[in-house]
Amino acid sequence: MSAAQAEALESGARQLLAQADLAGAATRLQEAADLWREINSDDRAASCLLLAASTWRLAGVLDASHAMVEQATALTMSPELARGFELERAEQALARGHPAQAHALMDAFLEHYGGQLDPLLRAQVLQRRAAAATAAHHWPQAASDFSAAAELLQAAGHAADAEAARLAGAAALAHSDTLAAESAWDELVALPASDGAAAARRGLVGGHIALLRGDLPAAVQRFDAARQGALDARDALSYLAASTHAADVLVELDLAQQAYARLATAWVTLGDLLGREAGADLVRPPMLRLRERLGEPVFGRVREGYEVARRRP
Repeated sequence: MSAAQAEALESGARQLLAQADLAGAATRLQEAADLWREINSDDRAASCLLLAASTWRLAGVLDASHAMVEQATALTMSPELARGFELERAEQALARGHPAQAHALMDAFLEHYGGQLDPLLRAQVLQRRAAAATAAHHWPQAASDFSAAAELLQAAGHAADAEAARLAGAAALAHSDTLAAESAWDELVALPASDGAAAARRGLVGGHIALLRGDLPAAVQRFDAARQGALDARDALSYLAASTHAADVLVELDLAQQAYARLATAWVTLGDLLGREAGADLVRPPMLRLRERLGEPVFGRVREGYEVARRRP
């Protein structure tokens, strides 16, 4: 009876995960783990605890996530599950804001298991170690791991994921070597973007590289390319990010009316994509920041100038 109840709890957890009810799913997985332990099925209990730990972590309930890992230490489990818990400990360290600890744990993981991992899993772990290095501001290490992950992904036929990893590497490299980052970005964009989402990613990363190089006009051009790519992909958040970044740079260039125009266009465009209220909710904060940055008198003149220019035939 306990086994059937545990199976039912696991099934319920999967349904709740599909509904994005993370807390509910994690709770049922804990309950299933308790039942599996009652009938001495340690591997099934450990599997439930591992998924509960990652689910609580994604829900932001880090103490509960840590408790799941601690409970699992008393269980006898397969090498694969033990390996999973080692990765979970690293992810929890990163989630708690301890990137150096997370990086060390992922180092140890790759040292111990790296040769046993299939290429896609190794690429995933390399990207997570790169994320830890990025959080610790260890930029060359992050760039190296993203590059190694990209090679594995490309060899496995995952071209889009490989490009995303290369872009992440270029973004990290820009913090320590802007010329090398620019060269890496140039090499990527020499080929046409596969779709709007790829164009948006390229433009956002390229814009940030140009900013770090101090080339503000190039940054605006690249953020505008990202806006178009995001619009083609109907990616509201990337469109908002590109519009906001472009507006910020245009203010630095003393082109306040153009900055206002980027945000005003975003207000209308995101309203079309998401509905008027949802679009306004997204664009209102950067528009208010622009008004605060310019001051009310200048902001009013800029807005009026934009409206006059927009009404011209």
